[in-house]
Amino acid sequence: MDAAYPPPISRGDTVAVVAPSHAPPNGALSRGVERLRSFDLEVEVFDTATRTTEWLRANPEARAEDVHRAFEREDVRGVVAAMGGNRELQMLPHLEPERLRDSPTRFYGASDNTHLHLFLNGLGIVSFYGAQLFPALVADPRMHPYTREQVERALFETPFGPIAPAEEWTDEYYDLEANSPRTWFENDGWRWHNAGEEVLTAPVTGGCLAMLESQLLTDTPYFDREACEGRVLAVETSGETPEAAMVERFVMALGERGILEACEALVVGKPETPGSTLNEREKYRSRQRRVIAGTVGEYEPDLPVVFDLDFGHAAPDLPLPLGAPMTIDAGAREIRFTRP
Repeated sequence: MDAAYPPPISRGDTVAVVAPSHAPPNGALSRGVERLRSFDLEVEVFDTATRTTEWLRANPEARAEDVHRAFEREDVRGVVAAMGGNRELQMLPHLEPERLRDSPTRFYGASDNTHLHLFLNGLGIVSFYGAQLFPALVADPRMHPYTREQVERALFETPFGPIAPAEEWTDEYYDLEANSPRTWFENDGWRWHNAGEEVLTAPVTGGCLAMLESQLLTDTPYFDREACEGRVLAVETSGETPEAAMVERFVMALGERGILEACEALVVGKPETPGSTLNEREKYRSRQRRVIAGTVGEYEPDLPVVFDLDFGHAAPDLPLPLGAPMTIDAGAREIRFTRP
């Protein structure tokens, strides 16, 4: 199904903060609300965003109902996930498709929120992988300029046109209590594999590798060959920093399920790494690139792959509009979002 962008938000509009998965840690909620307000937005914190992890795990129906309420409220123009986690899959059976389909609203979240993104995309609603309250909006003493620019674009515009790599990046853990600046590294741009002169346009789907794997394990209809047919698949690895062998098994499963064959291209987010030095970080990233390219090559030798986009668990943050058409121009080494 082709997806459409919900209407953009306007200055002064209300956005809701909900917890489809987990609520943010102490101190993060108030700072996240403050930073949303810095975009001249009104913010309403829904019940789930203040609940304990134990309560949220025990009440997937309540999490689903908070999502329903946020989408259905006429005065709420955007819904921001409080954070990720690992329990959102529990919520999917409690979602009522018609309640969300009849009230398309801009949704922002990452990581475990992959599950809600896939559900919304299946209903024909574009949603933004990124701009999550914690950590993307909360991290750093000041919001990184690239993150702020891209979040602003995702809030107030329908972001047609090109995207560009950030000038710098980091995957250092942000200590909210210390509130100290992180170390940033020069960004060496995207890496292109199987890049000829082809120009292709297709809707983008996907999310966090660990959550996509959960979808495969539970055999849901939201992430299978049919759901990926004719699409660009976007994948990024979580803060669990999986070893190359685990990433290889995941890509192999995509090949065995026919998902790689169904896709038009693969784009990979810059990974968070377990390294402490820049050299260790690059070794991890390089191993991940090699194992993905090598395993893709076994199944679909000509599939275009673009590595190190600025979406996912590393910083800064590019909210990726899942469900929207993406044009990959290999000859020009350009990626842009295209009008449907």
